[in-house]
Amino acid sequence: MGFESFAKKMETYFGVKAEEYPQNRVAKTYMFKIQPHHIREVAKLLKEEGFNFFHTLSPVDYSPKGRGLELNYFFESIEERIWVLIRTEIPLENPEIDSIHDIFPALEACEREEWEKFGINFKGHPRLKPLLLDDTLQGKWVQRKSYIPEPHRK
Repeated sequence: MGFESFAKKMETYFGVKAEEYPQNRVAKTYMFKIQPHHIREVAKLLKEEGFNFFHTLSPVDYSPKGRGLELNYFFESIEERIWVLIRTEIPLENPEIDSIHDIFPALEACEREEWEKFGINFKGHPRLKPLLLDDTLQGKWVQRKSYIPEPHRK
């Protein structure tokens, strides 16, 4: 159990190797780039291998570069003091990915927030409804690069 075991299983099951991620100065961090349809399997594997703390979900809109939405999931093994970044990309036209809130309950609010700001459909999430934004911004996907704010003052 632990990072070494997780890394070997990621290579064996999904054909991806760990890449060092030096941007995190808090702890040693490794990144794995996966296909979006593997997110539930990877989340279960993380949990089994002792990565029991979810930090954050961070989408990035790369549509101006001809790509879709990149999703970055950050997990930590508190015992080993190692972080794992799971990175995947989904299309902008129909952005959806399986929800993993049932595996890591802390993701429930994060998935709602990113649905509200980016329009990402987290399949299987039971409560995709407004969390932060007021009614005037619903369905406008305010964190996408294509969003143009309307003047709110006259």
